[in-house]
Amino acid sequence: MKILVAFGLITLVFAGCTSVEHQQMQNERERLRAAYEDARIKNDRRTPKDTLAREMLGTWQFLGIEVLESDLSNEIVRAAIALDESSRKNLTIQFFEQNGMRFYEGNNGSIRITGKFSIYVERIAEVLYPELGMNRSSGITPGAFLFSDRLAGIFSGLPGTSNVLISVEDDQLYLTLGAGASLTVEGWAQSDGIRYSFKRIK
Repeated sequence: MKILVAFGLITLVFAGCTSVEHQQMQNERERLRAAYEDARIKNDRRTPKDTLAREMLGTWQFLGIEVLESDLSNEIVRAAIALDESSRKNLTIQFFEQNGMRFYEGNNGSIRITGKFSIYVERIAEVLYPELGMNRSSGITPGAFLFSDRLAGIFSGLPGTSNVLISVEDDQLYLTLGAGASLTVEGWAQSDGIRYSFKRIK
């Protein structure tokens, strides 16, 4: 009887150790899985950030403005766009790197702005949305330089430092103000907002 009791106690202790070890292994697997997922997400964000930052280096000339989606009066929007386009005919912005840092310099007639820029990437579901961040060194704010009060007021207010979506396709650069993300049958997609387009001149 004593032998059976002793054997039972040993079995319980062994089972308890095995259970603890199994839980520790399970916790370690979960920790490694979470670390891997964090690293993957950071890498997913870093790749488009670095690629986009390289693609946007150069000098860009303002092209035009396009409303992506709107339930506003076409007449109001057309009038605001016409005013903004006419005031930006000579607008150029240059993005460049110097000593490992990223800078911008904008000109529009007598208006000149300078500062540093960076790219942020927001993840919504499985879609990455690159945003442009601009920190002013001199001149008016980047938001006032790039976007007018008229259209900014219509489309979600003046932009801060990092709520302007940015993309580069071939030799065109697009800055989208007031954009959102909506779920479509194809998945998450950009919707709404107003897009300012630029062409590469250098």
